[in-house]
Amino acid sequence: MKIKRLQRLKHYKNLKISIFLIFLIFQSFSYLYSERLQEIEVKAGDTLWGVANYYLKEPSKWPEILKFNNISADPHNVLPGTKLKIPVMLIKEKLRSSTMVSIIRKVKVRRQKEMDWNDAKNNMKLYNEDGVRTLENSYAGVKTPSGNLMTIGPLSLVIIQPEKKSDETRLLSGEIRASNIPIRTPSAFIMPRITPKTPSADYKAKVKEDLSTVVAVYKGLVDVTAKNKTVSVAEGFSTEVKLNQPPMLPKELPPTIKSSDDPEIMIKDVASKDTEKKVPEIKEVNVKNTGKPTSIKNTGDMNVNEINVGGELSRSGSSSGWIDITHYRIQIARDKEFNDTVFNSVRPIYEKFDIKKTKVPDGKYFWRVAYLDSSGAEGILSSAKIMLVDKTPPPLTIEEPPDNSKFSDKSISVKGITEPASAVDINGHYENVYEDGSFSAKVSIKKGENIIKINSKDEFGNLSTVSLKIYRTEEAAKQQISKKKGFFSTPMGIAVSVLTISVLLVISVVTVAG
Repeated sequence: MKIKRLQRLKHYKNLKISIFLIFLIFQSFSYLYSERLQEIEVKAGDTLWGVANYYLKEPSKWPEILKFNNISADPHNVLPGTKLKIPVMLIKEKLRSSTMVSIIRKVKVRRQKEMDWNDAKNNMKLYNEDGVRTLENSYAGVKTPSGNLMTIGPLSLVIIQPEKKSDETRLLSGEIRASNIPIRTPSAFIMPRITPKTPSADYKAKVKEDLSTVVAVYKGLVDVTAKNKTVSVAEGFSTEVKLNQPPMLPKELPPTIKSSDDPEIMIKDVASKDTEKKVPEIKEVNVKNTGKPTSIKNTGDMNVNEINVGGELSRSGSSSGWIDITHYRIQIARDKEFNDTVFNSVRPIYEKFDIKKTKVPDGKYFWRVAYLDSSGAEGILSSAKIMLVDKTPPPLTIEEPPDNSKFSDKSISVKGITEPASAVDINGHYENVYEDGSFSAKVSIKKGENIIKINSKDEFGNLSTVSLKIYRTEEAAKQQISKKKGFFSTPMGIAVSVLTISVLLVISVVTVAG
């Protein structure tokens, strides 16, 4: 009896799991089906029957349109300007449309059978054989008729093909980040595999200059086919397909740079004569626990000048055995989601990144990096970090002495004003800078010409320099003496002298008399 009861409980448990799985699958298919609607606008004077006759593969199925629209069931009613939602699978293949859902910087579109490329617009419809071209550092987001999204990367050329049942897209050059969209390249066909365990995929397809294809899978499972051979690429792996060759065996993607693997940050301490220091995490450099950036003048923390991604690779625990990393991608954006990217570049792993050598203007930004291997397969981008960019040299004004001044003393006073918290050195000797930015110092000078060089360097390493020519001469000494004597030889000086002597005599007489 006990065994039978256990068997019944096991059977009941399995039945519950089966029902739950069927429910999930049903929900998934219901969601996909609900997304597979295309919106069309009825032309002036057209009727429901006219719409069905023009758009539907089988016009007799016009009642299906009623299920998704609140309109009259009379097929002869005129519906001018009405927007109707029609199931994509009922629409003629050549009339199915994808939609441009996002544009970053310069994106061009060329209609089928047209010669000219025109600027893309948000929400514009893309039909079969329409071309999309992105320029440098530009991106385009496209939604297919079945509701799937793809992101077209910089310097890419894509042909939209929504007439295929699977929303196939042709990638001729550049790269696409996609989910459940099949992609055909000059050397391969890429098909995401949808199963109960992997209902969606996330992968990047890239066509290189030699027309070979690199596929990196970040989620799910993707089949890559070429020369009658198919290779299944799992999450965290990549494959490369050379032109007219079968796919290579999948290999592991480069490691992701995580908190313990953050790239080495090379910073210059302006208060210690450019001594280099290493900081394990950028958030310790210029980010408080609140996530708000701070600067040296408030907290004493240093700011970033260079990012040496390759320097940390040899010490990273997760990547110490990785020898196939050749490049890294660095992205800088105004927002944490990287919708407003201002810089995107792939560089050799040994090359340090210097923000000052870019055209990124001053301000607060977010940055992230990813490793690439020798095939060009790109690992997952790191989490976003805050970066403060300041490429403007600090103001520096010398109040005294004037340039080309002449002195007889062995030392002179140098005074000026600069940006508070900057480091000021005069001929190599660092001086105190007060809260208002003022500074002063005594500087020794020798006989003849003296060059006094004043440097002011802010916490970002920006440098301002002023050079003065100062002369120490005997002529200056004589001039100073003559200036002291010259006054008393003038009428005013004589009068002052007589008056002074008279006053002293009166005081003396009064004192004696008293």
